[in-house]
Amino acid sequence: MLKSTKVKMAGYEADIKKFKACMKEVSQGNFEPVDEGTFNDESLTKAFNEMVVGIRKSNNVFVMRMNEAMAEIGDSSVVKNMMEEVNNQRGVVDSIHVSGGELEKSVTNVQYAVQEIQKHSSDVLSTARECSRKMVESTAAIDSSASEVAKINDQISEFKVDAENITKIVDEIKSLASHSSLLALNASIEAARAGEAGRGFAIVAEQVGELSKNTASCADSVVGSIEELLNNIDKLAEFILATTDNLEKSTTEVNKSAEGLGTMTSLVEEMNENISSIFDEINTQSALTEEFIALGNTVAGGFNSLNDECFSTGEHLYKISRRVDKVRSDMARSSSELSLIDWITVFEVDHIIFTWRQYNNLIGYEHLKIEQVNNPKGCKLGKWFAAQTDTKLTQSSAFKRAYDAHEMLHKHATDCFNAAASGNRELALKHFGSAYNSFTELHKALADLKQVARSSGYTEYTKMD
Repeated sequence: MLKSTKVKMAGYEADIKKFKACMKEVSQGNFEPVDEGTFNDESLTKAFNEMVVGIRKSNNVFVMRMNEAMAEIGDSSVVKNMMEEVNNQRGVVDSIHVSGGELEKSVTNVQYAVQEIQKHSSDVLSTARECSRKMVESTAAIDSSASEVAKINDQISEFKVDAENITKIVDEIKSLASHSSLLALNASIEAARAGEAGRGFAIVAEQVGELSKNTASCADSVVGSIEELLNNIDKLAEFILATTDNLEKSTTEVNKSAEGLGTMTSLVEEMNENISSIFDEINTQSALTEEFIALGNTVAGGFNSLNDECFSTGEHLYKISRRVDKVRSDMARSSSELSLIDWITVFEVDHIIFTWRQYNNLIGYEHLKIEQVNNPKGCKLGKWFAAQTDTKLTQSSAFKRAYDAHEMLHKHATDCFNAAASGNRELALKHFGSAYNSFTELHKALADLKQVARSSGYTEYTKMD
């Protein structure tokens, strides 16, 4: 009897020691039931396992609340909208910065061009004024020439009158010569009648006759020369008249040119004034452009700070979500006793987190590995799909839709990962959009699958206040 009591006491002591060890495991977070035969007293095994299951079930509420919290925290749509808007605004800010530089360059080029135009317009104005001065001088010279030609014309007219008077005198000389010749002839006749006594008179008559002939001949020669002279004078007068007409026409054209040149000079002066005004405006614009560029640089600096703040905020939220998710995942898989419907809800949240992790990877909050993405069969939902044997679930359309949507989610996530790895951000965002659409389909299919499970007798789920 005493020996039996000692054996029992030894067994109790051993059970107490084991129980303490098991409780220590529980305190360290190990909520796994113990095997039969762990304790000498089987009632302790039952009691311990009931306690562990009770603790696990009591953790269900905590786990599902954490699950609900992660459904909100894991949805990074707000972060995405913020980061994409910042990214879009970066393009705008960069465009403003580039445009500012181009504007500065353009204004500088225009400023230089206007300076050159101003210089050339000043040269044109100086040339126009000089041409105007020379035109006035030319007009004066032409007027002076016309005056001189008019004087020559008057002198020629007077000379012509004198030449015509000479012709009259020559005509009178010719008349006298003819008369003298007739007198000489009569004298010769009279001398012949006088005979020897008239011989001396006959010689004189002969000489007078010769003189008359010579005078007549010279007069004819003079008349011929004077006629030729008069012809030449007439031609010269015609040339002078033509020259006078040309000078008058030239004077008219020069005056018109002078008027046109004066108008052009006025226009050039007005243009020069306008160019000076433009140059002043461009100088003002240049100063405003410099101010704009300075403000643009200030905006760019402020935007960079904002971008850094947004990135840091998003990264901070990401790190918080990862810590909370780790607690949720560890509690769900080691410290709770979830029902099938609870697990489907957990898998749903797992995959909204999985979906947004692709965007986090794209913007650099985390760095995934391809095996974490392209592994639909190896993820927890993939393994759960493979482990189901209840045909009421597996043969349902909801199960098949959920399975297909899960496969497509991993496919688009893989495409997003590969595009991000190649540096094609735009394509990565496109694939992320497709992945998110696949998650939406998965969400709908899992909701329908929970309804199928309830209809199939899986009614247990964690109720929360």
